[in-house]
Amino acid sequence: MDKFVSKVMKELEFEAETYNIPIIRESERQLLFKTVYENKPKRILEIGTAIGFSALLMATANDDVIIDTVEKDTKRFERAKKAIEDANMTERINCISGDAGKVISELSGNYDFVYLDGPKGQYLNHLKKIEKILSEKAVIVADNVLFKGLVKSGEYPPHRYRTIVMRLREYLEYVNREYSTEIYEEGDGMAISFRNK
Repeated sequence: MDKFVSKVMKELEFEAETYNIPIIRESERQLLFKTVYENKPKRILEIGTAIGFSALLMATANDDVIIDTVEKDTKRFERAKKAIEDANMTERINCISGDAGKVISELSGNYDFVYLDGPKGQYLNHLKKIEKILSEKAVIVADNVLFKGLVKSGEYPPHRYRTIVMRLREYLEYVNREYSTEIYEEGDGMAISFRNK
């Protein structure tokens, strides 16, 4: 890994821990890296940049990849932009500020890899919009799909988590039906779906 990228990623990790900013858990990092490395995508769409950690991680897994990453929170977007500049990755990682639902409809071309890590209750809505711009053999990775173990439990979730849990269950039903999907239970769960069944 490039020394600039490594240094920036360490800084981002420290910031995330200090200020309680959600970035990909250590337990899922290796799985995401491996999935990008093995599938060698040319174009990645990331929903939920946060401060840029996972975009940098994916960029290090494949030297030829171009990443479009979308973040709604303006402070996090600005921090991610700076991190990507500091890591000398501006030619490969394009930060887009805005609501993913709106941004997706303005994108064009084919993406062969998608990383969903934005609002969990919107995964299915976002995926259905993204499908129009997916390549034939696209890979979709969705993080936190087991949400505190509540999604898989089959029990009725607590009131404050009801909507998110029900929507994540709908997402998993959909990708299990329409894609070839494997669910990994590391951390908070990660679903990896392949478009070519």
